[in-house]
Amino acid sequence: MPTSVNKSTSLPTGDYPELNTLPGGTFARILLQEGIIDERQLDKATRVQKRLGSNKLISTILLELNMISEDDHRRMLRKHGKDFRFGDLQCEMGHITLEQLQEAIDIMQRKPGARIGEVLIQREFINERELAQGLSDQLGIPLIHIDLEMINLEVTRKFGFPFLKKNLLIPYEEGEHSISLVCSDPLNKAAIREIEEQSKKKASLSIGVRSVIETLINRMAHGAGTTGGNQDSVQNVVDAIFLAAVRNRASDIHIEPLSDRVRIRLRMDGVLVHHTDMHPDLALRVISAIKVMSEMDIADTRRHQDGRMYREVGHVHVDFRVSTYVTLYGENTVMRILRRDGGLKSLEQLQMNKTMLNRFKHEALDVPTGVIIITGPTGSGKTTTLYAGVDYLNQPNTKIITLEDPVEFAIDGIMQCSVDVKAGRDFNASLKAVMRQDPDVIVLGEIRDKTSAEVSVQAALTGHKVLTTFHTEDTIGGLLRLIDMGIETFLISSTVVSILAQRLARTICPDCRQAYLPDPRIARMIGLDEETLNNHTFHRGIGCASCNGTGYFGRTGLHELLVLNDPVREAILEHKTSHEVRDISCATTKLLSLMENGMYKVLKGMTTVEEVYRITPRSNSQRTVKEVIALMEEDET
Repeated sequence: MPTSVNKSTSLPTGDYPELNTLPGGTFARILLQEGIIDERQLDKATRVQKRLGSNKLISTILLELNMISEDDHRRMLRKHGKDFRFGDLQCEMGHITLEQLQEAIDIMQRKPGARIGEVLIQREFINERELAQGLSDQLGIPLIHIDLEMINLEVTRKFGFPFLKKNLLIPYEEGEHSISLVCSDPLNKAAIREIEEQSKKKASLSIGVRSVIETLINRMAHGAGTTGGNQDSVQNVVDAIFLAAVRNRASDIHIEPLSDRVRIRLRMDGVLVHHTDMHPDLALRVISAIKVMSEMDIADTRRHQDGRMYREVGHVHVDFRVSTYVTLYGENTVMRILRRDGGLKSLEQLQMNKTMLNRFKHEALDVPTGVIIITGPTGSGKTTTLYAGVDYLNQPNTKIITLEDPVEFAIDGIMQCSVDVKAGRDFNASLKAVMRQDPDVIVLGEIRDKTSAEVSVQAALTGHKVLTTFHTEDTIGGLLRLIDMGIETFLISSTVVSILAQRLARTICPDCRQAYLPDPRIARMIGLDEETLNNHTFHRGIGCASCNGTGYFGRTGLHELLVLNDPVREAILEHKTSHEVRDISCATTKLLSLMENGMYKVLKGMTTVEEVYRITPRSNSQRTVKEVIALMEEDET
C-alpha cells in the first residue's frame, strides 16, 4: 500500500512490495506492469479499499470505479495464471470469498504441511472439479474430462495399477515420442518422471478430477475397460464425444488442433464450452474415423471438406453435418448436430409473447400472398421458426413445396426437396422446377443471392405465398439488403408482407438462480431506467453442476416483428435511410426492437441484462419501460 495518499507522493515503482499485504495485490501489480492502470488509479483504489476495511479485492474496486473492464480482468487472469498463488487465483475468479481464503490460510498455519486446495475442499468452499479447474488455470495445463472409452488399456497396464492408484494418474495414450498422462496432482514430479523413464517418452500432461481418476483406476483394475488402442478404441472415443454432446444438448462439436494438444468444445445454448483435450496422435485417428463415417476423403488433409452422417446416439437419431478446415496445426473439424427427436416446434412453443404471436399469425402467415422473411445470424433459430410457420400453414387444401439445403425436419403432408448438385438438382434449376408444381406456398430455405430473391418476389407477384430466411441483423436490415441486391423498391414494397428478426438468449439456470443488482451502465444500454432498477428485483445464475458453471440453462427467443403498412412501403419507395424507416415503423406499426423484447424478458425474470446486451443489436428506443411493457402485453388485458 502506498505510504501516502496525497498528490505530492506517488506510488513506489519497481516490484511494488507494498502490494504483497493487500487483498488482490498480486493482480494489482500485474495490472500496473501491463499498463492497464497507472499509479494514480491504484492509489485511489487502495484508499477506497482501506475505507472498506480491506474486505474487497482491489480488482473488484477497480471494476466498480470503471478503471478496468471485465474483459481486462478475464484477459489478465488468463495470461498470468502462473503468477498467482492458488488461493489468490480462486478468489480473483470468484470461486471463493476473501473470508473463505483467510479461513483456509488460518487452518494451514495451524497444520504445517497442509495444502490450500485440500483445505478448501475439506471446508466445502470448492469441489474437486473446481480444484482441478483452478490448477489448470494456474499452471496452464489443460483440464481433461476423461472416460473409460478414451483409455488405451495396453498403455495403462505397463505401469501397474497399485502405482497408478497410489499416485492417482493414468497414462492413457502413447505416441511415437510422447505419452499422454492425466493426473490429479501435476506437481507430483517423482511419479511423472517414473512414467517418462519407464516409457522412454516425454509425458504430455493433463489434469483430471481426483475422484474420476480414482474410479477409473478401480474399474480397470477389476477388469472393466477397453481392450486397447486400435480402431475399436478410437471408435469408442468418437462415440463418447457424440454421447456427451447429445446429453449436454449441444448444437455443435468443435475439434480444434492447437500447438500442443487438440481441444474439444461443445456449443451449448449458443456458447462454446470446453469439454476435454486429446493428445494430437489420438485426435488424428479420431478425425480420420469421423471422415470415414462422413464419406469424406481420408487421404486428403490439405483441402477443406464437407460431409454428412447419420447415427443413433443414446437412443436419439441424429444427423451430423461435418466440415473440416485445414489450419496451421491440422484439420479443424466442426459437426452440426441435428436431432430428430422433437425437433419440429409449433408457433406456440417459440416463446413469442401473445401480442406478437397473434400478429405474426393473422397479419403475416394468414395473408394469402406475399413474401414472409425470417432473418437473423447463423444459430439464431431461423430454421426452427420457418418450420413452425410451415406447420401452421399445413392444411389439407394447401399445396406446400420446399427447396432446402438440406431438409432438416420431415413434415408429413408437404413436398420437401433437398439440393443435390451431384444428382443434377442445383439450387437455380430446382427453383424453376418449383414454379411448375402448382404450389400455394413455396418455402425457400434461404435467400442466398439476387436470383433467389428475384424468384421469391416473382412468385409472390403471381399469387403465391413465399416463406424464406435471410442473414441480416434486424427487420429493417432485411429490407435494405433486398434493395442492395438490386431488387426494385416497388417490387419489395408490393410483395414483402412481413419480416421477423430473432435471436436466442440464454435463460437463467433454475438450480442456481439468485437475485442480484445488474451493472447500471449495461442496464441503461438496453433501455432500463433508474426507477426500474431501484424498484425491480433482477436475477442471474451463479453457476452450478446443472449449467456447467455458466449460470444459464436453455434458451428463449427474442423477436422483432415488422408488418409492412402503407407508410413503411412509401418510405421504401422513397429510398429513406434505415433510421428513418425504423422510426416510421415504430410510430405506425408498433414495431418493438429485439433489445426492447429482451428488456421485457429480463423484467419477466427469464434472462439477464448482460445476456440481452451481448446478443441484441443496439437500437435507440424512444419508448419508456412502461410503454414497452404496455405494447408487449396489449392482448393480455
